[in-house]
Amino acid sequence: MLRQKILVLLGSLVVVGLAACGGAAGVATSSAPAANGARASTVAPQGAAASAGQASGSTSAKPPAGASVPTTTVPEGPRVQRSASITLQVPNGRFDGSLDEVIAVAEEAGGYISGQNAQAADQGQPLRSGQVTFQVPADRFDSVVMDIQKKGTAQNVVISGNDVSQQYVDLQARLGNAEAQRNAVLALMQQSKSVSDTIQIENQLGQITSQIEQLKGQIDYLDHSTSYATVAVAIREEAVAPPHDEWGLQSAGSQALHNFTNVVAFLIVFLSVAAPLLVAAGVVFLAVRLAWRRFAPRASASSSPASLRE
Repeated sequence: MLRQKILVLLGSLVVVGLAACGGAAGVATSSAPAANGARASTVAPQGAAASAGQASGSTSAKPPAGASVPTTTVPEGPRVQRSASITLQVPNGRFDGSLDEVIAVAEEAGGYISGQNAQAADQGQPLRSGQVTFQVPADRFDSVVMDIQKKGTAQNVVISGNDVSQQYVDLQARLGNAEAQRNAVLALMQQSKSVSDTIQIENQLGQITSQIEQLKGQIDYLDHSTSYATVAVAIREEAVAPPHDEWGLQSAGSQALHNFTNVVAFLIVFLSVAAPLLVAAGVVFLAVRLAWRRFAPRASASSSPASLRE
């Protein structure tokens, strides 16, 4: 007889599960219909078990003492996942200071950092850039975006949102029905008298419990992603442009200095190459001069008139 109850209960659970998936849109209208739908789904398995009990001459299954009837309520206001992407340009050398100011804005709003990186623009360049990502309370999202834009020159601001209200209500409806099914299975387990019936009921209970945990995890994710908004801020240092030279004097002076530097560099290179040759030439010149001074008086004395008369 108990097996008949199990079969009838399993059939009713399948019907209730299909009704939960198809009736999610009706749940989204108001909180009162959602609660009535949840109570109806709770009564259905118990009614099925009661009919089976009447057919077998036994009493109907009742929920355990203290078990509450699950209800599904529509959340207050829409559920929207909001995000913003902001690109700030700051003066050269102000990257660290601007980054600290942006972090301070998010922390004052009750947010926290979820990611951060910083690097030089190019190899050999002093300019720096980086990005920091925050999670801020949804009710402070607009004020945080406005305050961050004041910390530099906003080059690009992109704000987006994803409405998940219908998905949130659908998950709540499915969770309420799954919990009602679990309560009915627990009540039926108390009447189990054989090992095979207990195993069959426990298998069904395990599947329902796993479904409940998955639904709760999805609802928790939507709760967090709609309670906190994501703000990604990219900070870049701007290159310093040379001042405008209307008369061209600064350009001419810079070009003259550049040419003078090139001449000095050429002389340094030339002297470094020609220095050994100049030293060798100087040594040869000194040797020739010393030799000339030594042998020149003798040659002049031998060629004088007195020596020729003798």
